[in-house]
Amino acid sequence: MNTASRLSTVRHVPLPNEPRVHDQARQAMLTARYLLPVLPELEAFFLAVRAQVDGPLKREQPVKLGKMYPLGQCLEISLAVQQCLQTLRPDDLAPGSAAAAGYAAFAAFRKAGGVCRQVWGDLRGEFFQNAFQLGTLYLDVSNDTVTPTKPKVEILPFADARFIPVADFRHFARIAARYWQHHIYPNHVLPELAPYCPLIHVMPSGQIMVCEGTGYMVALAQAGEFVPSEAVLCDRSMPDDIFTRVRVALADTPWPQAPAPEEGRAMALRACREHRRKRWHASPQRMDAAIQTVREINRRLSAMTAPQSASRKVHQEAGSAMSNIETVQIDGKQYNLNALSDEARQQLSMVRAADQRLVELQRDLAFIQTARSAYISALTKLLPEAPK
Repeated sequence: MNTASRLSTVRHVPLPNEPRVHDQARQAMLTARYLLPVLPELEAFFLAVRAQVDGPLKREQPVKLGKMYPLGQCLEISLAVQQCLQTLRPDDLAPGSAAAAGYAAFAAFRKAGGVCRQVWGDLRGEFFQNAFQLGTLYLDVSNDTVTPTKPKVEILPFADARFIPVADFRHFARIAARYWQHHIYPNHVLPELAPYCPLIHVMPSGQIMVCEGTGYMVALAQAGEFVPSEAVLCDRSMPDDIFTRVRVALADTPWPQAPAPEEGRAMALRACREHRRKRWHASPQRMDAAIQTVREINRRLSAMTAPQSASRKVHQEAGSAMSNIETVQIDGKQYNLNALSDEARQQLSMVRAADQRLVELQRDLAFIQTARSAYISALTKLLPEAPK
């Protein structure tokens, strides 16, 4: 059986942080009962949680990869919100406020068995996103980390969010190349690690890293018995210059390296077959060890392959970002906000308010349609049998 055929026969198992609603019927019932009637209050609650985490996160990492907070920090924000939800108390919110009402509904939903879990995947085919599955809702508490003018919190029916699991390493590579502007090659230099992390990325700065050492992607390789890894490791050998840079960076380290790209390709494919034969795809310990190894290797690669001026460049970009004058795009043209008259600014404010209201109305319409479907489903089950 060839690689493509074997890949199509791999049984699907739930992966860590997979963006998928499990137990759809029960979660739809709980969502309709506890959450859909109080959507504005629920949004107010999560905005209050964002307000609690924004200050500490911004102080801890005001700039990431040259971008000012919150840009590029969807994972950090999502994890901080997840932690806040575990420790939040009712008296942390103003009594009688919309946020307090949203918290009460959220707490009742969770107590009844409603699911709230952090998920990661492909959002609309454009970029990777960290969000939450809240019952049958898509909850994004970091909606402003790509476009800072967007609302901080977005809540949609999960089915309408166009938020899907990353299916394989080619899917991952397509999004990474588009979203991160990375150049991506098969991992033919570290053959023993290749079954778990079969890709090497080169960033626009020239820095190299092994990808993708996360629980989801390593679990994807294991769930597919390393067939997804073989599918990309079969590609032609990685370029000699990239291969050499990795070998030089990892010289005098304990991680085994292939002597040459073409030989490394054969060794990586052989490692996939050998790992499968030994059933290492069923070992959580192997998964944890692979993730830890990738972290250590990437720390080394970061130190050895980043341009010498990278640190200075980040600081220069950060300083530039802090001193930049805000601009606005109108009909495809960029305008200095400070150059606009007071009347123009007032009209711009009205346009932005109208845009935001349109988004809210579209969201409310989607919610009402979802709620109506849930009510009809419940009603159908209560109706007597039609006379014959």
